[in-house]
Amino acid sequence: MEPYKKGKKYTSRELMERAYALSIESIGEHKNKPDPLVGAILATQDGQILAEAYRGELRIGEHCEYTLIERKLKSDKLSDMVLYVTLEPCIDKVRTKPKRGCATHIIKSRIPKVYIGMRDPDVDIENEGANQLIEAKVEVHDFDPDISQKIRNSLSEFIAYKEAEKLKIQKEGKPKAKKEYFKESVTGSKVDQFSKSAVQEFINNSSSEFTYPSQEFNQWAVSFGLATLENENYIPTNMGLILFGETVDHILPHTIFKVEIEYPDGSTEIEDFGGPVSTQLRRVFSYVSEKALKLTIDRSSAKRSSKTDFPLDILREAIANAIIHRDYSITSSANYLFISNDKILIKSPGMPLPPLTLDDIRTLDLPSVSRNPKIMYVYNRMGLAEQRGIGLRSMKSLSDKGFPLPVIDIKGKVLEIAFARSSDALTEIISNKTHNLSEQDKLGVQFIQANQPISASDYAEKFGITNKTAQRRLNELMDNGLIVKEGERRWTKYLIKK
Repeated sequence: MEPYKKGKKYTSRELMERAYALSIESIGEHKNKPDPLVGAILATQDGQILAEAYRGELRIGEHCEYTLIERKLKSDKLSDMVLYVTLEPCIDKVRTKPKRGCATHIIKSRIPKVYIGMRDPDVDIENEGANQLIEAKVEVHDFDPDISQKIRNSLSEFIAYKEAEKLKIQKEGKPKAKKEYFKESVTGSKVDQFSKSAVQEFINNSSSEFTYPSQEFNQWAVSFGLATLENENYIPTNMGLILFGETVDHILPHTIFKVEIEYPDGSTEIEDFGGPVSTQLRRVFSYVSEKALKLTIDRSSAKRSSKTDFPLDILREAIANAIIHRDYSITSSANYLFISNDKILIKSPGMPLPPLTLDDIRTLDLPSVSRNPKIMYVYNRMGLAEQRGIGLRSMKSLSDKGFPLPVIDIKGKVLEIAFARSSDALTEIISNKTHNLSEQDKLGVQFIQANQPISASDYAEKFGITNKTAQRRLNELMDNGLIVKEGERRWTKYLIKK
C-alpha cells in the first residue's frame, strides 16, 4: 500500500480503512493453522499518522501492537495519541511469560484512546482486552460497523478455526468463563441432567466429536466452562445450566422468556418459556409467529384469516437479541415479549455493554460485540445466529417495508424495544398517550423518525406543502411532545423526542 503522508490529517474513517488495509499485509508464522491478520496505526488527536505496523512486519510471530509501541515508538511519548487496531488487543493470560499481552503494552504506554476493529474471536477471552483497557480508564471505541464486517470477513478462516477449537476436548486446564456469575457451580445439579434433545441438537449442528452423555462430553463441558469437577462429580455452572438445563427455570427462574399476546377482541394469552436457553429462540418464535402475527380476526364474518402484517425476520432477530445479549446476572427480571394489534414490545435485562451507550443503540448501527460470547457461540454453531451484530442493524429495513423504526429506551436496568405496527401507534409509543393528529401528521412523525434530524424544508418537500405550512405542522408536533428542535434559524433541525 502507499506510504502515509507525514503531516497530513486523516479522518478517523480513513485511519480505520488504512488499518484494515495494513492488516492484509500480515505475515503468518504457522503452517498448520491460520494466524490472525492485524494492522495498527498510531495517530495524533487531529489525525496525523505517527507510525503504523502489521503483524509479523519486523519479526515473524511478533504481535502488531508490540511492534508499533515497543519497537517503532519505544522512545516516543504516546500519552496524547490515538491507536487504531483491527483486532482486540490480547491479554496477559494468553501469552507465554515473560511476554505480556498487547493490552498491557497499551496501558503502560498511556495511550488514552483506542479504536478496535473487532473483538477477539476466542469466546474464552472475547471482550476481555477491551474491558482491561476500559478499567484502566482508556477511552475505547469500535470501528464503523461496515469496516468491522470487512475485517471479520478477512479473518473468516481464523474465526472458524477458533470456533472449532472450542469443540476439542481439553483434559487439563481450568474453565475460562467470562463472567463470575457464569462460573458459579449449581449445587444439587449434575451434567447428566442436561436436556438430551438440546445437547444433541448442538452436537448435530456443530459437528462435535463427542456424544452425550459421555465422559468426553463432561471433559469438554469443564474445558468450556459449562461444568466444574468437584469430588469426581461433574457439576453444571450457571452458564451450563442456562444453555442446556432441562429444568433450568426451576433453579434460575429469571431465565424464563415471558410472552403475552393481546388479541383484537380484547382477550389475552400468556405463556412462559422455560427450559434450555439454547432452544428458546426456536420455541418462542414458533409460538408467536403462529399465534400473534398470522392470526387476524375479521369482525364482519367472525372468521380468522392468515395475514402477516409485521416482518417475521425482524421479530426473530429481536427475540434472538433478547436471548443472546441479555445480562443473566440480573436475576430480578426476565425477558418479556408483548404483542398487540398496535405494537410489539420486547424487554431484556441489561445496560448497554461498554463502551456502547443508549444513543449508540438507538442508531441501530452497532459493531459486532456480544455480551455473552459463549451463548453467541452455541447459537452460531447451531445455525441460529449466523452473523454477529446483524440483529439491530436489520431493523433499519423497517422503513423500506413501510413500518416505523423501533423506539428504544432503558427503564431501570431493562432495555426496551418497542415496534409500532402503524404510524398511529408510533405517536402513542413515543409520548405514552393518544393524539388527535391527521393521517399526514402521523406519517410526518414516522418520516422524521426514519430521517432525523430533518429541516422544515425537508418536511415540506416530502409532503408537497409550503415551508410555512411545514413549519406550522412541526410546531404542532412539538406542542404535542412528539418532536424537539435543535439549532436556531436556518440551522434548525427537528428530531423525535427521546
